[in-house]
Amino acid sequence: MASKLIGRGFLLLSLTGGAGMAQTPKLPDGTGKEATVKVCGACHAAAVVATRQETREGWSAIVEDMIQRGAKGTDDEFADAVDYLTANFPKTAAVAKIHVNQASAKDLETQLSLSDKEAAAIVQYRQEKGDFKSVADFKKIPGLETAKIEAQKGRLVFTASHQ
Repeated sequence: MASKLIGRGFLLLSLTGGAGMAQTPKLPDGTGKEATVKVCGACHAAAVVATRQETREGWSAIVEDMIQRGAKGTDDEFADAVDYLTANFPKTAAVAKIHVNQASAKDLETQLSLSDKEAAAIVQYRQEKGDFKSVADFKKIPGLETAKIEAQKGRLVFTASHQ
């Protein structure tokens, strides 16, 4: 359980930037949005949550992990954030697909929980070697933590790029 919480916390804390990107998901308006932006946005772009779906228990565990890592806010703000996340990003929602042969480095970084260097390495490899055909192709990229890709493999789409 602790490793699952750490992994969730890592996902949320490892994603930064992207607030101004055209394809970055925006947070929907609703009760608790302000609290969510406040308590989550201090460490990462709050829109990062738009790429996740969790149950109430899942969101509670993620927020608790954030608190343990130093997130600042009142009990009411954290509760509002959990309510907002549960209402707007439930586990039953469809998971956004990622077109790995067309996505920019910034999109890959944000949507796959990658560092900027890992995302840039994927784009460079794709430009030099051609389109990815399967998850196994990512194992050929030096310096890439393939576990991050494996964890998201159900979201990956391998359609041809438009080069």
